[in-house]
Amino acid sequence: MYVIKNTATNNYYRRLGNQAHQYAGIENATVFKKWKQAKQKADILHAAISPIGEQVNFKVVQHKFYVLKNKHDKGYMNQVSWTAPKEEAKLFTEKEAAVKEADDIAIGMAKVGIDVEFEPEEV
Repeated sequence: MYVIKNTATNNYYRRLGNQAHQYAGIENATVFKKWKQAKQKADILHAAISPIGEQVNFKVVQHKFYVLKNKHDKGYMNQVSWTAPKEEAKLFTEKEAAVKEADDIAIGMAKVGIDVEFEPEEV
């Protein structure tokens, strides 16, 4: 997976809408599956900012992300479902954070009698 890094602030590009964006931490960055897509967007961002005199460069960097796979239903966890498709899964930037979230969900659901178990998977 690829993200666009703003080298001036060490923050990452986050798409908010058609033309709106912001720079955020890696955990909120917009993720691109292909380097070419990320590079094209980085070039567009650079071209938009260069005319106003800002000395900002954008760099495409590869980063590991993790998703939580539901062991029972073969789906993935996102904000509203345990059986979402992989493309809609919530991304974690560190394996430890994914494991902690999986444990927290399993413990919370066990308290109400629901057996759900997730395992982290690198994407």
